[in-house]
Amino acid sequence: DAWLEKYVRLLANEEWELQYVDYKATRETLLSSPSTNQDESDEYWSSLRDETQAEIFLQSVLAAQENNGDNDSATSAFLSLPYETQLKRFIHLGTLRPLYDEYMSESSKQQFIKQNIHTLLENVFLEHLVSDPKGSITVDDIGSELLQSVEGGDGRQVKKGERFRIELLKYGTDEYGTTRAERARSLYRAWNEHKANRARYEEIMFKKGKIGLKAKKGNEK
Repeated sequence: DAWLEKYVRLLANEEWELQYVDYKATRETLLSSPSTNQDESDEYWSSLRDETQAEIFLQSVLAAQENNGDNDSATSAFLSLPYETQLKRFIHLGTLRPLYDEYMSESSKQQFIKQNIHTLLENVFLEHLVSDPKGSITVDDIGSELLQSVEGGDGRQVKKGERFRIELLKYGTDEYGTTRAERARSLYRAWNEHKANRARYEEIMFKKGKIGLKAKKGNEK
């Protein structure tokens, strides 16, 4: 359920709101929601294109809910918020259309992220791979070739047998801006790339029938 927790945290504006989330109901709602076509998507996002349209949309939502007493937990939590907070949520959502609209082009998403990267990452904790003798991640887990691309080093700076752990640092802090932290982020990216490459390789081997669904133990064949 890690993906669901990350999804909910992404949508929540305040940490205290998480205590009111029914994760089971949220999961069922997400998985059972029918997909929307592009016309329906455009109509929805058009209703959030500015503050005036967002308020009109909010009033229509509230009016519809007056005759609907059967709401899921997410809807009930939203309806319990003050009107000003509800409106602010819709305005913020409309601003983030390039990220949430599934019909937006990838280039539009990337351009939006590039233009607003500092705002989007404000107060966000990002993963770093830092040296730790007791860490669970080894040099072999990163891959020697990828270590060559780590910014600030040519791979030889990482000692043989060195181990690492994941550490979270808040974006924009003094510690985040250090050369040490920059290198730790490069190591983390290299580790993730190595895992992704390994997963793609195993998928190809599985399709060829070279490996099964479960890893074999010992000399078992």
